[in-house]
Amino acid sequence: MPADKVLTEQELFKVLQGATDPALAQALQLHQKGGKKNREKAVQQLAAYFRQKAAERYYFNWQHFEERLSDYLARFPEQAAAHPVNAASHMDLYPAKTVWKLPFKNLKGEDVSAYAVRHLSRQHKAPDMALSHYITGNEKYINYFTEQVASLNAAFNAGKVETLEDGNGTYEAFRGGNRMLNWLFAHHAFLASEHYSDEEQLLLIRTFLQHAAFLYRDNQQFKYGNHQTKGMTALAMIAMLYPEVEESKVWYAHAMKLLGEHLAKEINPDGFQFERTVHYHIGDIDNYFMVYQLAQRNNMPVDAAWSESLQWMFTALSAIAFPNKNAPVLQDDTDEPWATQNEIGEAMLLGYLLFDDPAYGYFASDAISSTYYWLTSREQLKSLQNIERQKPAFTSTALPETGYYVMREGWNPNDMYMIISTGVSKQKPDHQHGDILGVQAYAFGVPLLPNYQVRYSLPDLELFKNSWVKNVALADSIPQGQQYAGNSGGSGFGKFAVLPKATVQVWQPSEKHDLFIGTHNGYDKQQISYTRKVIYLKDDFWIVKDSFQSPTEHRYQQVWQGNYSLEDAPVLARANFGDATGLDILQLEPIERTTLGGNNGKNRVVYQTKPAKDYTFLTVLRPYKGFSNRIEATAKELGDWQLFASNYTSKTTSIKAAHVLARGEEFLLFSCQSINIVGQILTLDTPQDLKLNVEGGTLQISSLSADEVILTASGKAQKKYTLPPAGTLKVDFATASVR
Repeated sequence: MPADKVLTEQELFKVLQGATDPALAQALQLHQKGGKKNREKAVQQLAAYFRQKAAERYYFNWQHFEERLSDYLARFPEQAAAHPVNAASHMDLYPAKTVWKLPFKNLKGEDVSAYAVRHLSRQHKAPDMALSHYITGNEKYINYFTEQVASLNAAFNAGKVETLEDGNGTYEAFRGGNRMLNWLFAHHAFLASEHYSDEEQLLLIRTFLQHAAFLYRDNQQFKYGNHQTKGMTALAMIAMLYPEVEESKVWYAHAMKLLGEHLAKEINPDGFQFERTVHYHIGDIDNYFMVYQLAQRNNMPVDAAWSESLQWMFTALSAIAFPNKNAPVLQDDTDEPWATQNEIGEAMLLGYLLFDDPAYGYFASDAISSTYYWLTSREQLKSLQNIERQKPAFTSTALPETGYYVMREGWNPNDMYMIISTGVSKQKPDHQHGDILGVQAYAFGVPLLPNYQVRYSLPDLELFKNSWVKNVALADSIPQGQQYAGNSGGSGFGKFAVLPKATVQVWQPSEKHDLFIGTHNGYDKQQISYTRKVIYLKDDFWIVKDSFQSPTEHRYQQVWQGNYSLEDAPVLARANFGDATGLDILQLEPIERTTLGGNNGKNRVVYQTKPAKDYTFLTVLRPYKGFSNRIEATAKELGDWQLFASNYTSKTTSIKAAHVLARGEEFLLFSCQSINIVGQILTLDTPQDLKLNVEGGTLQISSLSADEVILTASGKAQKKYTLPPAGTLKVDFATASVR
């Protein structure tokens, strides 16, 4: 099988020489005899042979296509109108015999851009054409489709296609792989039509085989990223569908080997795809699912590591999910520009299909989507009539290798949730955004502190990938992402050459509070050290402490996404959503200026300090539902908690600290210096953040610091106690013992 040319019909018969199947051997023998009639009969027999094998090997049996289509349109009646519209969106732009190399114009007289030629190469609308043929009964869809296939083959043989070197390679693994998946579907759907001639069927088979040879030749070595994964998915599928070709065994083994390497190297031990985006994570699930499904149908060998790695990918999706069963927007998610959530129900349904796990069923869509309908068997469709659903047992959790930390109240749709992003992909940081130590928050069914999806072709891509549209803290208005550059093909995609590296110092979830502390090196050149601390008081609110230190003066900023009003600025900013749900942002330290900004309807509030060497933002993020539950700017109450701007004193307790929050016998202390409870005095060597709980005759002290905390007990001995980072000790009032 040559990779550098598309086989002629004559050459296809030569490639198949040596086949042992009687039906195939008969067609080959007829063709060898020569003569027009023998050739015509051989073509008929060869096409008939592959039609029968297609019915046995592909996801669906084309012999039952009319029945499946009827069921499909009953499930998705809107698709009857959608598919012809989608097909027309492609057919109205390009002639059937189109040009495949820039520069050229489309049918509207417009210059075809690099972005557009990449999508032309992927042939996303081919499935729409196939289904439109049956919906409308119009033969034009088959004619257009086969002419476009033939035009690509002719352009390839003539060397008139986009090359890998120009950045938009028509046969590059991702674009060629996508094209094969779309054309394989169209081919198998068209097999049910009497208008799909034998010659056209063999045209597609010749095209599939040439693409397989090209994908095999140009992907000998592992390359990080979903581009090669898509190409190897297509190669494995073609190898399974056409085992009569001798090279298919080599193709399958190679494709599965490379896909296995991608699973091993690109799916982190915590189960998330290494590029750290929901979009690409689900894209990889698609690829592995398609191969796994087809391999099971054709009884092909699959390494056991596949099953385990693939299962972890679904578990990882559930770990980051919002309480409403959607997922946050993470890095280059691109399905719906500016959207603040990702739908994962379709992907989780695939997990349920493969592994029959009720924990995946909990997140799964109620029924199969139109996207995956054609990839599932009739037996699988029946099994989805009664999906088992089991709420996850975990709450706060982390994906430490990927760098996502989730603070979670529970799984009711109104529950509170926050995700903290710490990582940058080491191997391929192209899809990373300037949100290192950025957070997203959700409560009462609303993403209160959102992140936004992007699209590569939009002019605002660089802005929306960087820090002004994230929930981060900055120094001197310098965003985290630096040295942005577009790709060589000019399609609009761009990436940052420089992003900060984060270090997680503390991650400690617990029953009553979660603690996260991390640093990043984004401002090392400015000699600024930065630490972000997030404390989640379960079911109440978050406190974010952003600390900057430098030998010289700088202005520091804190950025929060949302539509805020500033009636009580600079102390308080408020965002209000439907049903009187809102978020109050309360600053406990002095702020010089508060400003509002935004782009494309996505707004933000920015807090800025006066020039200073050191500064700490101490910020309360408090969701509320209902007018009476909001914060009053002058009040000293945060729900059940009392807020004290400095020291705290009661009949039994005296605390020296910069800020104290108290709720009964529970205290949250910032920059605490000393504690005196019923005569038991503990003095800290340096001011630290602590959480106190008085229970009967015992005081429990929990460190909220990444450093050791040294406490000195009162008395003649002045005994010292060491509290490890995020550690806990107990003081017994009766015996004055510390443990």
